[in-house]
Amino acid sequence: MIHPTALISSSAQIDEGVEIGPYSIVHENVHIKRDTKIGAFCEVGLQTPLAKNTLLVVGANSVIRSHAVIYSGSEIGAGLQTGHHVCIRENSLISEGVQLGSRTDVQGDCSIGAYTKLHADVHVGKKSKIGSFVWLFPEVLLTNDPMPPSEIMKGPTIGDYCVVASKSLLFPGVTLFPNSVIGAGSVVKNDIAEWKLASGSPAKPVCDVRVLRMPNNPKEKAYPWRDRFQRGYPEEVINNWVGQNLTRKNRIG
Repeated sequence: MIHPTALISSSAQIDEGVEIGPYSIVHENVHIKRDTKIGAFCEVGLQTPLAKNTLLVVGANSVIRSHAVIYSGSEIGAGLQTGHHVCIRENSLISEGVQLGSRTDVQGDCSIGAYTKLHADVHVGKKSKIGSFVWLFPEVLLTNDPMPPSEIMKGPTIGDYCVVASKSLLFPGVTLFPNSVIGAGSVVKNDIAEWKLASGSPAKPVCDVRVLRMPNNPKEKAYPWRDRFQRGYPEEVINNWVGQNLTRKNRIG
């Protein structure tokens, strides 16, 4: 299950069922848990003096596609799915079921909650905090330096169930409260309240997202989005959403 051209440190812990593709490198102080698949030309456990903990843990049943680089000192939950050319820097805490699209860059000292999905070309600045069940669409940029270049680092905070549409820019230290939605191409300089749609440059609140309807079915509310979109989530998560009865609890308009 390990390609003969792969270079694996003798001190790395490789669990049962792990596959490692051609020309990939696994450094020391790495624990790759069971049934994980690592593609070609990946580098896992790249050492850095910035790592607070030298050990890198990659959760079970993960899929790491070609040319990914994952630094030492992070903890990654089960079921990670990456695209190609993904980079995850040191001291990151990534929960189960996270998806990172091709060329996504997680700059370290970041946290990403369960089942959050980042599309292609997302940049997550150092010190960013992203909740669970968040959607970040292509080319979203999370910045962290309020007076560049400086030693100040204040990453954005994104609450659970937020949606940030393509090409949006989040300024250092801003907070998106849970269930907020950011329109495409927005520049977010200030905090956005829970359940608000914000759009523009600078982004300003437009309305409560719970009044929005689906364009192909005006009778169907667009938000909370998990009432209408459940593809790709585990059955136990979906059952929990159904049990919460979100639409009736959060009815507005």
